[in-house]
Amino acid sequence: MAQDRTESAFRGQARAWLTAHVGPYRVTGPFVPFDDALRERARGWQRELHAGGWAGLGWPVEHGGRGLGPALRVIWAEELGAAGAPPAVNLLGEAIVGPAVMAHGTPAQQDRYLQPILSGDELWCQLFSEPGAGSDLAAATTSARPEWVVDGHKTWSSGAQHADFGLLLGRTGEHRHRGLTCFVVDMRQRGVSVRPVRQMTGGAAFADVILDAARAEPLGPIGGGWAVAKTTLEEERLQLGLGLARTGGNVDRVLAALRPAGDPHLRQLAGQLVVDARCARHLAARVGAGPEAALAKLASARVSRRYDELVDAMRGSGAMLVDEHTPLQLWLPATRIAGGTDEVLKDVIAERVLGMPKER
Repeated sequence: MAQDRTESAFRGQARAWLTAHVGPYRVTGPFVPFDDALRERARGWQRELHAGGWAGLGWPVEHGGRGLGPALRVIWAEELGAAGAPPAVNLLGEAIVGPAVMAHGTPAQQDRYLQPILSGDELWCQLFSEPGAGSDLAAATTSARPEWVVDGHKTWSSGAQHADFGLLLGRTGEHRHRGLTCFVVDMRQRGVSVRPVRQMTGGAAFADVILDAARAEPLGPIGGGWAVAKTTLEEERLQLGLGLARTGGNVDRVLAALRPAGDPHLRQLAGQLVVDARCARHLAARVGAGPEAALAKLASARVSRRYDELVDAMRGSGAMLVDEHTPLQLWLPATRIAGGTDEVLKDVIAERVLGMPKER
């Protein structure tokens, strides 16, 4: 009961603050992550959140956050969705890079990088995937040589064209895992070329990044990059689960707008979406950053597919036409890849959560 009262009080505080502040930044209808058209509005919103003490809710208090657990962060995500708040402009910085810097960075690095992440003054991207190393990140070949000069090709880097810094996984030795090191890369330097990748949405949320003798700063020990990468991936999967709570907060609004009414097939699809969204919401509230976060990520991808099926069915033949739902639907296939493919995540759950034998 005490927990229920705490959650209810927090929801009331969040709703009241959002009602008072979201107005100038509000967006309507579905939106695609890393949408260029919303970027400046989202950056202004990030500064508003930071000034009001609502940025970095899961970060420790000593680093500028509020130290809140997943249950309260799920409530915050639901209220963000219901209020029509813009998407997070520094999602990768706050959700992925910040925890890695806190866990593996030096005190000087923490002092330098953390506060500008929360304020939205410096944006970050993640430089992990390569043309030959996507799901299998340990196959990364981008090389880093002392005194840390980096050469290589990264791909599918979300928001890289807008980023001030990137968190890069590079190869510093031959061993598959112990030969990897994480680095901070200044994205504005001469040795970094960013080439946006046009998507079927019509936007360019991703980019190829070419590194040619780019200077880099190690984050964590040399040869310790795999541990840093695991921290970022577990945080990313948890964040995707929490992001689903935001979508779940919009389910009722979507159903009211599209009106499944008396069609039994539509009612069944709508019921599946509601059940999956509610189950995923409770799952995200219980898991923390760790192997179990893969469960939240899998659940988020399933809800995305349910949403896609329902919106198509509700519009009938009109689903072939471009409307307000089209950009998001064209984005949804990416949810099966972001944070690790469904197949890789099932391996993580089998081996690291259930304790089953490792894959050969």
